[in-house]
Amino acid sequence: MEKEDLEAYEYARMRETDEVAREMLVIEKRNIEFAKSMLADNESNEKIAKHTKLTVEQIEQLRNELNQ
Repeated sequence: MEKEDLEAYEYARMRETDEVAREMLVIEKRNIEFAKSMLADNESNEKIAKHTKLTVEQIEQLRNELNQ
C-alpha cells in the first residue's frame, strides 16, 4: 500500500471505531435510564441486570446513588 492509502485507511478505521464507541455510550446511557426506572418500581437487581445488561454491581451503585 502507498503511504497515502495507508493513512486514509487508518483514518477511516479510527472514525469507524469512534462511531462504534459513541453508539455503545448511547446504549449504556439508555440502559442506565431504564435501570433507574426499574429501580423506582422496586424491581430486583437480577431482573434489572437481565433486561439492561448492566452488572449487579452497577445496579447497586445506581440504587445507592438514588437513595442518597
